[in-house]
Amino acid sequence: MKFLKRAWPWLAALASGALLTLSFPPADAGGLAFIALVPLLMAVWIPQHKKRRGLRHFTLGYVAGLVFFTTTFSWFRELAPLFGSRALNGLPLLFAAYLSLYPAMWAWLTGWIAGAQFRPLPPPDPLAPFERPQLLQSSRNLGIAIFCAASWVALEWTRGWMLSGFGWNKLGLALHRDLALIQIAEFTGVGGLSFLLVMCNAILLITVLRVRAEIGRIRLRPHFDFAITAGLVVLAFGFGTRVLIHAQQSPAKTVPLSVAAVQPNISQRDKMDRDRGDEICDRIEFLSDLASAASPDLLLWPEASVPGGMLCDADTLAWVRERAALVPALMIGTDDLNRGGARGEDHNSAAFIQKGEKEPQFYDKQQLVPFGEYLPLRPLLGPIFGGMVEGDFKPGKSPGLFSLAKPALKLAPLICFEDTRGDITRAQVKLGAHLLVNLTNDGWFGRTAELDQHMNDAIFRCIENRRPMVRCTNNGITASVDSFGRVDRWMEPFTEGWKIQPVSVPVELRETFYTRHGEAFSAACGVLSLLVIVITAASRRANRRPSETPPSRSARA
Repeated sequence: MKFLKRAWPWLAALASGALLTLSFPPADAGGLAFIALVPLLMAVWIPQHKKRRGLRHFTLGYVAGLVFFTTTFSWFRELAPLFGSRALNGLPLLFAAYLSLYPAMWAWLTGWIAGAQFRPLPPPDPLAPFERPQLLQSSRNLGIAIFCAASWVALEWTRGWMLSGFGWNKLGLALHRDLALIQIAEFTGVGGLSFLLVMCNAILLITVLRVRAEIGRIRLRPHFDFAITAGLVVLAFGFGTRVLIHAQQSPAKTVPLSVAAVQPNISQRDKMDRDRGDEICDRIEFLSDLASAASPDLLLWPEASVPGGMLCDADTLAWVRERAALVPALMIGTDDLNRGGARGEDHNSAAFIQKGEKEPQFYDKQQLVPFGEYLPLRPLLGPIFGGMVEGDFKPGKSPGLFSLAKPALKLAPLICFEDTRGDITRAQVKLGAHLLVNLTNDGWFGRTAELDQHMNDAIFRCIENRRPMVRCTNNGITASVDSFGRVDRWMEPFTEGWKIQPVSVPVELRETFYTRHGEAFSAACGVLSLLVIVITAASRRANRRPSETPPSRSARA
């Protein structure tokens, strides 16, 4: 019993980490996100030890984060056999060691702000007049829940851009299947859904503790805190339902675009083998010729599809041009080294070749993959991983669009996991994009949950900006997503083939609140959190009274 009494907070932290993991692929039980943080909040809010309470709360949050991030990003281990290095088996833990700082900070903040709110109440005396402990005040409970939600969103937002940004698996992404509920993303981004989930977690635990405190007391008060939280969820669901019904009854004006996508299904080991370049080109040529015969308006090849890059030599460039001559327009992913000559830069790019244009257009990838396209902290990590990441690609400096002549549309290229970055996608849309086009290669990580995690993030880019997306992958999930997040998978992952599909592209463009203002909701949550922290710190300092008043000079004399 003594062991359980001491160990239960740590077991609760482990439980929260496990529930968070189950909320995301491969389990993908998104409904668990409504209760995943309850065990961690119990461990933080129910007092155990007075000494070093803040450090204890921080460590509990770190343990929960370590479990969650290590398991959900376990697919990083796939790089170990690919590069023949056992050291890369530790990548999930290395990433988790950093990413866990964010839930750790959140646990510390929630414990510090809650203060004495959740201390055990004295036994009720039926004859004594009813008193209103802090736990029984709906306004205070609601305020704590809002702070919990706002601080979580602010930390998630910070994680998305700090140290080049890694915003995968934000809590709100767990709701990707709940089409009606996630429509609020056009205003709040994923942050609004994370806010609702954390608020529900906090109010659920508060309600249980409050009911327990009210048992046996003479008067009970309405739980306005629970009612308001439930009302927010209902409002969000109602808004999304209305949006989906309106879209069905009064569809937006669109133009059909015939898109053909080639999925060559080339293993990453083969792509890295220079001797297989001709074999890869032959496979892409075969599939492209079949797709071109179906007369698409646009033909897509995935990321880094051309061995060595289309500009590596004159023969390769001529081969690409021959394939492009068979269709009105071709968009491909290409790694081009030393573009512009010996002093050029290395870029992961998308190239667009259209009939009637002499020179291809290029878009350079802005968000690079750490340990794949560049080595972070190269002076420190170079001696360990430098042999596997010999050189660094240069990130693109600005967004860019490709203009399709017929039909007249602007295409926004997104390379690899740029479709997980709301800011990059939003910048492309603000330039006037009609259609988002993601070219990616998920072959680095094999048959793992990375495929679905990547796909689920792309859904929210379409809702946030109300633009459809087409994804062309090497062996991942080749699909289209409409402006409301509905996914149409074109081919099974890890199969070789091609597919031609009509895509309805809106021609009457409008900018959503998110397109205009970006992560304004998340930033507002950050400002609110800072204000609460400053006001609480000032209030506690003002209310602090010294245990002993130091004697005056005259008394000491």
